[in-house]
Amino acid sequence: GKRVKELKTIRLLFLIPFCLCVASCEGLGGIPSRMDHSPFAMPVNRDDSRVLFYMHSTSISPPDIEFTISEMAIESADGGWVKVMDKPASVSSIELAGRQMLLKEARVPPGDYRGMRVVVSSASMLRDGGRASLSLPTDGAKVYGLFEVSLAAGQSHVVSIAWNPYASVEKRVVFSPSIEFEPQAPSAMGLLLFVSNSAEDYISIIDRSLERVIGATTVGAKPMGMALNSTRDILYVVNSGSRTISIVDAASFTALDTLDITAGIEPVDIAFVPDFEGAIEGKLYVANRLSNDVAVISTTTKRVLKTIQTGRLPSHIASDAKRKEVYVTNELSNSLSIISAVDDSVAATVRVDSAPAGVAVGDSKVYVFNRGSSTISVVSPASRQVTETVMVSKRPARGLKAFGGRLFVVNTEDDTVTFFNASNVVTNTLDAGGGPVGLAVDERRNRLYVTNSSEDTVSVIDPIGERIIKELTVGKHPYGAVQLDR
Repeated sequence: GKRVKELKTIRLLFLIPFCLCVASCEGLGGIPSRMDHSPFAMPVNRDDSRVLFYMHSTSISPPDIEFTISEMAIESADGGWVKVMDKPASVSSIELAGRQMLLKEARVPPGDYRGMRVVVSSASMLRDGGRASLSLPTDGAKVYGLFEVSLAAGQSHVVSIAWNPYASVEKRVVFSPSIEFEPQAPSAMGLLLFVSNSAEDYISIIDRSLERVIGATTVGAKPMGMALNSTRDILYVVNSGSRTISIVDAASFTALDTLDITAGIEPVDIAFVPDFEGAIEGKLYVANRLSNDVAVISTTTKRVLKTIQTGRLPSHIASDAKRKEVYVTNELSNSLSIISAVDDSVAATVRVDSAPAGVAVGDSKVYVFNRGSSTISVVSPASRQVTETVMVSKRPARGLKAFGGRLFVVNTEDDTVTFFNASNVVTNTLDAGGGPVGLAVDERRNRLYVTNSSEDTVSVIDPIGERIIKELTVGKHPYGAVQLDR
């Protein structure tokens, strides 16, 4: 009986911290509990190189062709072949028109590679109201192309496969795929969008002029918030799983350095404030969700300068470089912390509505998105007071101001995007991808980008027509979105 009692006591002691952890995790706002941000989803062998093979069509209105790829392999510099596909993949010209598909993510040994091979096992074409099988060349439908690239250990790389459906059928009966291989390269126009994939260890890079994924960069475990130093074209990525900050050259897609976050528990978001307008250096402000503080890090010394206590469960952070201020939402305190970037102290604490999950700066105001009360608190940074409360039918998580003062809000738990006019009146609510959480806007190109955490995609949205144009496949559980104009 004594032994049974001891076992029950041990079991109870085990369950108490487990239950506390469950209660704590369910209380984490801003990110729905259905989102899996576990770092244990990471690839096991980090010495291998990750290669992401994407395919896109060069035709907007192609003939209806379907084919199956049975094998893909890349050729090493010594003539050996490394297979990168473990099961067949089906491709449809209709489904591929105007979009891009992720064919395969593969792990390969690092080294130099010089060629690539794609083997097609079957093909068909819509003709006379039915599908007709297409013949393959006598030696098989094999495509070989030059593929000169050096893959470094632990790094990520994107290969774009461009397919021309119109040039792929000979004499209306033979399928000879017209395919070209495009290794990862920076965009010529420099219109880039960076997306952090919170269940991976890499960020995806989208060319906004092409509206395609063109690159990937390996960072730390569980990348979440990002901040851009536009003067230096440097991207700072906070890696929640490894408690580090990756410093990425946004022009060359290269990880330059890694900073350890030596203060705080569970860093989730980051903001950058330059020392002065146009300065190449400044300070990083990292919101630590479980220690209820913000770590201040110098980009010059790369050290933690100070830790600032905030409210409970800080989850999102934004900055105003002109006012030299940083704004942090505290979900369990129902408050907004305003931090002075001059002396790194809390200048004011503003009470807002329930469970503030996100914050945005625009039109000389600060917008706080309260998912617990389905409201948006409009805060005056001058008076440190809420000047207006905007009602939302859904539970807002994040948002931004753009296009002449319009609000765009993602409702993560309801899978929707809400559009407002310049008077903060709702004009439309659009069904988005699963778990929308991050936003970025390109006003010159009339584009709104939304990361969909549950569907591993980025929605490309026309904010004027209030419609989704296309979906781009990125990594697992995309979180933040930051754009670069060069």
